[in-house]
Amino acid sequence: PLTSIKGYLEAMLDGTIPEELREKYIGRVISETERLNKLTEGMLTLNSLESGSSLKRSSFDINRTIKDVCAANENACLSKNINFQLTFEDESEMVYADYGKIQQVLYNLIDNAIKFSSSDSTIYISTSVRQRKVFVSVRDTGCGIPKDSLKKIWDRFYKSDSSRGKDRRGTGLGLSIVKEIIQAHGENIDVVSTEKVGSEFTFSLPLSDPTAQSPGA
Repeated sequence: PLTSIKGYLEAMLDGTIPEELREKYIGRVISETERLNKLTEGMLTLNSLESGSSLKRSSFDINRTIKDVCAANENACLSKNINFQLTFEDESEMVYADYGKIQQVLYNLIDNAIKFSSSDSTIYISTSVRQRKVFVSVRDTGCGIPKDSLKKIWDRFYKSDSSRGKDRRGTGLGLSIVKEIIQAHGENIDVVSTEKVGSEFTFSLPLSDPTAQSPGA
């Protein structure tokens, strides 16, 4: 992003970009600045996880959190006519985890699902309980991930060839952050994907102690 920003600004200063096109290129500079901001935030998040900064665990309803994140992504879905289908084993599923970080996991996974889904499609999100754990699944019917890329998607800055055209503003850090957060909780995340069929990400969280108090938020 810094290279692009510098290049556009220098081109405007030396007259390479004519006056009538400046507004267009200023828009590109703003876009690159936003990407740089996302990149910086992502690196800070990964750094804090690596330094062992403690999780702020509390008891909260993962189903309510999923609904809230889906509602926040409503506008992004409208332009592609994408719908959410939510399937919960129980109306409420209380987990014991870091609310803010799990919210970020959901934002990243749902944002990816929207980005790589075709128009007029559905994103399926479900929760189920097994052996004192809640399993959260986010499944799309999008372009899928090539088999040779599956092991690399968790690497920092990695973007598969098929994703580059659809993810020009991405940083390649989203899934790295997701995995680091889930592992910091002592839990796992898996992916199953088939090209031209779609992808499904599933992660686990510990069930909350029934006697624990849920946070006011």
